[in-house]
Amino acid sequence: MRDKVGNSAGDSLLFRVFEQNKTSQNFLSILLDRQGDPDESFTGQLTISELVPGFDNVTSQPKLTIKDVPTLTSVDQHWAVLTDVNGVIGPDGQPIAIDSIVPNAPDNRLVAVIDSGFSYPQVPRAMSDAIYGRVQGAQYDTNTEQWTLPCDQELNITFMFGGQAYPIHPLDTSSSDLKSGNFCIGAVSKLGPTIPS
Repeated sequence: MRDKVGNSAGDSLLFRVFEQNKTSQNFLSILLDRQGDPDESFTGQLTISELVPGFDNVTSQPKLTIKDVPTLTSVDQHWAVLTDVNGVIGPDGQPIAIDSIVPNAPDNRLVAVIDSGFSYPQVPRAMSDAIYGRVQGAQYDTNTEQWTLPCDQELNITFMFGGQAYPIHPLDTSSSDLKSGNFCIGAVSKLGPTIPS
C-alpha cells in the first residue's frame, strides 16, 4: 500500500505500531488454539513486541533466514524458510527424501511457507504420498485427489528447522471435518485447490 500512496500514510498497522514505540523490539507472535485437544487447551493469542507467557524461550530458538521464492511479481512473496537437509521425518520415524519443486532450492531441503491463514499444509504430491503411503489403512482417492486414513490412526510427523525438531500434533495430520465414513482426510495435502481453506 505504501508504494501506491507514496508516503507514510500508506503504512501498515504493524509498521505504525513499531514506529510509535522505537524502544521495543519489532516482532509479532501468533499462538493458535486447537479445538478438541484433550491434552492442551491454548487460547489463541496475537502479540506485538511482547512474548506469550510460558513461551519465553522462543527468543532463544535459531533465527531462520527468509527465503525469496520465484513468483510472478515481487509483491507475491510470502514468509518462507528452508527446512534442514532431509528435514521432514515421516510417521515411521524415517526422513522423507524428496527435493523441493521451488526453482533453485538447495538439494534435500524444502521451502516452507509460513502462513497462519491457511488451514491445511500444502505439499508436493510426492510428499503427501511419502507421508500417508506409510500409514496402515491409508488410501489415495483418485476422485478427490486426497489421502484418506482411519480416523483412529495417529500420525507423528516432524519438521526440522535450524537443527531443532518441531513435531506436528497428530490432530493436525488428519481432519475429521472432511470425514468420509470411518475415514478422515489427510490434512497434509498435495498442492492444489481440492482442500478448502
